[in-house]
Amino acid sequence: MRLKYKILILLVFSITTLVFVHNDYFIYKRSILKIDKIEEKIENSETSKEKYITQHIYGTIRNGKHKGKKVKVLNHTTTSGVYDEQIHKNSELFVEVKSGNTAIGITGVKRDKYIALLFVIFIDSILLVAGKKGMKTLISLVINILISFLAIFLFQKHARTWNMLILYLIVSALFVTISLFITNGKNKKTLASILSSISSFIISFLFAFIIIKLYKKPLPYWTLEYIEAVHDYENFFYVTILLSGLGAIMDISITIASSLNELIEKDPKIKLKNLIKSGKEICKDIIGTMNNVMLFTCYTSIIPMTFLLMKNNIIIGDAIRRYGQVELIVVLTSCISIVLAIPISLYISTLVLHPSKKRRDK
Repeated sequence: MRLKYKILILLVFSITTLVFVHNDYFIYKRSILKIDKIEEKIENSETSKEKYITQHIYGTIRNGKHKGKKVKVLNHTTTSGVYDEQIHKNSELFVEVKSGNTAIGITGVKRDKYIALLFVIFIDSILLVAGKKGMKTLISLVINILISFLAIFLFQKHARTWNMLILYLIVSALFVTISLFITNGKNKKTLASILSSISSFIISFLFAFIIIKLYKKPLPYWTLEYIEAVHDYENFFYVTILLSGLGAIMDISITIASSLNELIEKDPKIKLKNLIKSGKEICKDIIGTMNNVMLFTCYTSIIPMTFLLMKNNIIIGDAIRRYGQVELIVVLTSCISIVLAIPISLYISTLVLHPSKKRRDK
């Protein structure tokens, strides 16, 4: 397909999606208030620089049986916005409406149009840059999301009888197999990548599992968000470890397999020692960047709570020790997974992709 036709199709898709999401009030059961005017009263705090804001919000209901009704609602917010919403004119709110023209209160903010914009940019960019490969990536992504929802549904239904860890070991294997098979097709390179990925995450997970079990003191699971909603908190943590480095492991496996496969195709008579040597050089370039990816992922999860504690005069060391231990364990385990994935991927890819015995070194 020519580039101009591809751009035209994506343009139509993008505009249609954004227009629909900006007018999708009818799909919601909760009443949506479009803000027309806000009147604010600001009060200073006696103990801090914080300012307390009382907002009298006036707007129009856009859906449901109260559609078109002009209502008002009261909202209390602060300048920091730590525990409340920052609401402005033209914002859209979920509200509970009384029989009159006053809403009981705000139950949430409608943000689907912002998510839709990011979704459209992601779809357009991946299809323009990667073409058919990008389409295959999107298909695998959709399938993996469906598998995730199915796993959540099944676990919710059988939470007291099913083991979360075993379920997600199976799910992880499905993620790897489906993603690599769809994006790379049925060939030796895909087989090498799948075997490398599954072997790497199982070995690295077992390593972390043994270390944590040998550690006598219980980990601070209470620092995890919503942990009280999960009765099997220990397996919940193991699943977090299992999934956190899975993408990086898959990336390493396919990169090594693709690189070695390319070398073999360029020189089918390449010697085994030369192939391994080239593979090691490729691995040296991968290891640093992938570990940095995991480090920054952990950094972003620790930042909010750490900064909030530091704002309350708690030193950074105590803040990280109290609220960052679990995240640090996850990222260090993921880094170990990445390091282990490199020799495992190199060995398996060499074993699967290298020419037959007739062409091997004599």
